[in-house]
Amino acid sequence: MILSKKTNLSGTSLIETTIAACTSAIFLGSLFSLNMTGMRMIRTAREASSASQVLQQRIESMRIANWHQVTDATWLSSDQLLGTSAAGSERLNVMKETLRLEPYGSAGGSTQIERVGSTTTVVSRNDALLTGDAMKVIWTVDYSGGPSSKPTTRQTVAILAQGGVARW
Repeated sequence: MILSKKTNLSGTSLIETTIAACTSAIFLGSLFSLNMTGMRMIRTAREASSASQVLQQRIESMRIANWHQVTDATWLSSDQLLGTSAAGSERLNVMKETLRLEPYGSAGGSTQIERVGSTTTVVSRNDALLTGDAMKVIWTVDYSGGPSSKPTTRQTVAILAQGGVARW
């Protein structure tokens, strides 16, 4: 005769199941939160990269122009430079570009040009920049970006000399 041996099978209690479910929920919630934070950081980095690209393209466009062009506010505000949007600017919300030209090494007024959307405005003009030897170029890009679309500014400064760097 064979005797059957019954083993005791025990299940999990309701409390253990609840603790396991809460632990899983906390883990998944933290994963989703981490993912959202990472996506915001990627968006902010992409916007900063686009703003830097706009600044670099604008400064390079000025460097290849001749001295008469880069000191003329009319040429700077035309379709040759500020009249058209720069590549990468479509990724920036509510973008405003400000170009400020100041005489380098001497006192005097400045030329300032602003571009908001597709409208370019000459705020101030200094025609005496043409007779100078060098000028300081301050280019600023303001846009709404990052977390909660806060106002952000990127700026670059360059010195342009008449006749190029070798002559100066």
